[in-house]
Amino acid sequence: MQINKNLIVALISITFIMQSCIYEYFPQTDKYEKFLVVYGMITTENGPHEITIYKNKQIGENSLDSAVQAIVSISDDAGNIIPLTEADDGRFLTPQTFAGKIGTKYKLNIVLQDGKKYESDYVELLDVQAISELKAEQITKQAAATTNADEGYQFYISSGPGNSDQKYFKWEIDEDWEFDMPYIYDFYWDGKDLTSVSIPYQCYSQRHLRDFFISTTNNSQINYISNYPLHFVSKYDKLKYGYGIRVRQYALSEFSYSFWENVIENNNPNAINSKQQYPLVGNIKCISNPDEPVYGILEASAVKTKNLQVRVLYVAPQTADCGITKMVKSIDPQTLLLEPTSMITSHPPLQWGTGFLLVRDPKCIYCEASDGTTIRPVYWENNK
Repeated sequence: MQINKNLIVALISITFIMQSCIYEYFPQTDKYEKFLVVYGMITTENGPHEITIYKNKQIGENSLDSAVQAIVSISDDAGNIIPLTEADDGRFLTPQTFAGKIGTKYKLNIVLQDGKKYESDYVELLDVQAISELKAEQITKQAAATTNADEGYQFYISSGPGNSDQKYFKWEIDEDWEFDMPYIYDFYWDGKDLTSVSIPYQCYSQRHLRDFFISTTNNSQINYISNYPLHFVSKYDKLKYGYGIRVRQYALSEFSYSFWENVIENNNPNAINSKQQYPLVGNIKCISNPDEPVYGILEASAVKTKNLQVRVLYVAPQTADCGITKMVKSIDPQTLLLEPTSMITSHPPLQWGTGFLLVRDPKCIYCEASDGTTIRPVYWENNK
């Protein structure tokens, strides 16, 4: 399992905020330059589990240097040590055979090339109840001072009953959507010969949402989550051909819940009662220099998942921008002799008239050229 880099982006964006709406805050930059930002989640799933380690370049900058040539391992309270291998761009992976165990406590160990050592506190891998329901409701968000009315789907989640210790939850979401190539192609012209082709025009894309969601039953009379509002997707965004989400549910410790609550507060300050924004210190420290700040957190939880595909909502079609195109009346090789390599469709838009349309831009031909794939999400039904 690969841990989402978007959580690191969230940590970086709020690690140092140079000003708030109350007054400016100028930290001691000589003390806080070149600090580590770390995030990792250990679950009961088979690996690889990912630990992401970055080092910032300079105070106030979001640009990062990935930590290189570090020795990274995870140890548990039974004395076992699991070495991690560096993949790329600050990502360190456990073996694929490694899976966390409920009730076991884990600690992260980092040794940088310069000899500095870092470690996390021991964190216990918590169990989490199943997701009892994931549903979507078609709603219209009312217009506000800075936003227009917006129609789309609001997703809600409910959990099954848990024990009295399971009070804190976090959810992460992957979204899948279909986008179609603007034309169905019938022929390929290579400059000399014309070949009949069948190129998939239905494409699929996936994205891990930057937003994450947390909630607690701490002040509730029930020990489960009921209809908690998660993600909203606009009708005018990705709901033209097909859409679905995959939700991962985790249990949090009280410390982790407080940490992510502070992340959300720093990223979305209240305009009226805004606090001084502050750096977030998690459960990772530099044991070589206790005064050196380290930002980030190690977490451990079982994970429960649920998928949901929703029906499409009509969106007005848009005119495709396919770069240089050309209409021809015939696709006889003699007619095409001076034409460059092109894909040819016999189904041009009606307003273009009759004939054949030559298209050369790969982004209007191949799913992969538009960061997509032809592989349909496995949880989608065939009917939309």
